[in-house]
Formats: sequence, C-alpha cells, structure tokens
Amino acid sequence: MKAVLCFVGLVALAAALVLPEKRASSLDCFMCRLAVNVTDPPVDNLVHKSEDKFIAECKKMLVGVPFLEQACLDYAHAELDPIIKELESGTAPEDVCREIKQCPQ
Repeated sequence: MKAVLCFVGLVALAAALVLPEKRASSLDCFMCRLAVNVTDPPVDNLVHKSEDKFIAECKKMLVGVPFLEQACLDYAHAELDPIIKELESGTAPEDVCREIKQCPQ
C-alpha cells in the first residue's frame, strides 16, 4: 500500500512539474479587452448593468456562433468582477487584462 501511495505522489509531483500552467487564450484576451471597454467607466457603479452591457456587446460582436455566445455569458459571470475591481483600484484600462493574466505580456 505504501508503494502505491508513493507512486501516486510521484506521479502527481511529476505532473505538476511537467504540465504547463493554463495560459489565456486569444478569446479570453478579446473578451477581457471588450469588457474593459464596456465597463470603463463603470455604468452607475452597478455591476449587473455593466454585466448586461458586456453580454449584449459581446453577443453582437460574436453573432452567429452559438458556443461563443454562451462563452460571453460564462465569461461575464466568471471574469467581470475582477476586471471591475482592477479598474476601480486605479489600474489603467490598457493594463487590466495583463494584470489579471487574460492577455500575454
């Protein structure tokens, strides 16, 4: 049993060292920049209005591709809050997506 646990531990360690970290995709970067443009300045400081505005703009930009329209919803629910917090903290709009690791350096 100890041998199995040691083997599992070694496999987990090797996977952690070998597998690359998740990198932002081009779509993540595109959506982040779109979100920054839509939410800067924040709409009446109400997140749900910024979210609705982002979703509408995103769907307009990606019209006709159903899975990308769903990606707009998923992105808004998962990533819009950190973007708004970065903008509110004073981060320059052009630097927000790099700061939250949605776009490459």
